[in-house]
Amino acid sequence: MRTANIPTRTWSGRHRWCPQHLLAPRDEAGVLEGLALARSRKLPLRVIGGGHSFTPLAATDGVAMSLEALSGLVRADPASGLVTLRGGTRLWEIAELLAPYGLALSVMGDIDRQSIAGAIQTGTHGTGARFTGFAGMVRALRLALADGSIVETSPTQDPDLFQAARLGLGTIGIVLEVTIACVPAYRLDLVESTEPLEATVGSFLPDSAITDHHEFFWFPRTDRAIVRVSRRVPQETARRRPSRAAELLQQEVLGNGAWELLCRSAALVPHLSRPAAEIASRVFAGPRVVDDSAAVFTAPRRVRFQESEWAIPASRFPAAFAALRARVEDENVRVTFPLEVRRAAADDVWLSTAHGRDTVYIAAHRYHREEAGPYLLMVQRVLEPFAARPHWGKRHWLSRKELTSLYPRFEDFRTVREAVDPDGVLLTGYLRHLLL
Repeated sequence: MRTANIPTRTWSGRHRWCPQHLLAPRDEAGVLEGLALARSRKLPLRVIGGGHSFTPLAATDGVAMSLEALSGLVRADPASGLVTLRGGTRLWEIAELLAPYGLALSVMGDIDRQSIAGAIQTGTHGTGARFTGFAGMVRALRLALADGSIVETSPTQDPDLFQAARLGLGTIGIVLEVTIACVPAYRLDLVESTEPLEATVGSFLPDSAITDHHEFFWFPRTDRAIVRVSRRVPQETARRRPSRAAELLQQEVLGNGAWELLCRSAALVPHLSRPAAEIASRVFAGPRVVDDSAAVFTAPRRVRFQESEWAIPASRFPAAFAALRARVEDENVRVTFPLEVRRAAADDVWLSTAHGRDTVYIAAHRYHREEAGPYLLMVQRVLEPFAARPHWGKRHWLSRKELTSLYPRFEDFRTVREAVDPDGVLLTGYLRHLLL
């Protein structure tokens, strides 16, 4: 245990806080000691994983807890595909842990710095019309509740607790272990290309319905899109990667070094934002790659940004994207980072952004040295009429009033949360704004 006002921050640097106690328990007993400390001193306790949220979900001036020491594989069953991981396990570690069992995650996002507990608690997802986000993969949980008890929960063992806890914003309990459904290991054949925007948008729904993993990036005020299409192929398929020099050029020199320079220049001289976007939209599509799934899904992201992401019913995507594009162009918005468009399957997770509906995600980003609020708020307001749900780990300006109408099981979630933590040990001011 470390006890001090130790500065802590999220990856983007936007949210910084100084908890009175910063804990790193090495076992479940240590987790329970942390909860007892929070209860006895009437301090809020929050768990921080990879810190990759753009909201203050983990921020607290009370007790902050890292589960980094509680990581690793508990068990894996190749026959059923069920895998149990400790909550602090980072996503980038999972592929190596599962390799001896011939298993892999069914989908991943493009960033793997998060912990598995943080990924399920914030609704992290990838892309693919047949695949849910991480919370939809969950089959059982082992939780430490605010009162100091440890419970096991699943669809057949206290099902309401299970439904609330598998995407609970860290307010239901501390995730000690999570059991997820995995799949036989596979490789991905990734092709990136630069395509006309109109054709890309027009064909996105039919293309993404038949392609394993399909997404595109649009740099505002350009007429092009970078399209990423990944096809699942057998694990024994031969790897295909560019030379190490070519890969360094694409990922580090262009994708991080040159991109940082372009973004920083546009932050200092806003008129450069459009030339920067034009350059990026023409040169950032990479070479074809065939490799293990985890090596293709993810990419190094060293240029920091702020982000807001919205989940809309897939059927409403064409109208929503048209409205957003028109607004960006009408106001001549100066932004360098692209909009990212992905798709995910419907699930039954109470607070999932894809709850009950085939979903398209539209994510807006802004370079971290620029004031992101006005642009991201504009995106929110344009998409609100399309029943847009905010990604829980990304910036938005909604409260309980709006969220209740967006999530059919929102009141059920609140009922469970109140039952397991009536004193609000796992709540902060920000979470009270969202839930109370």
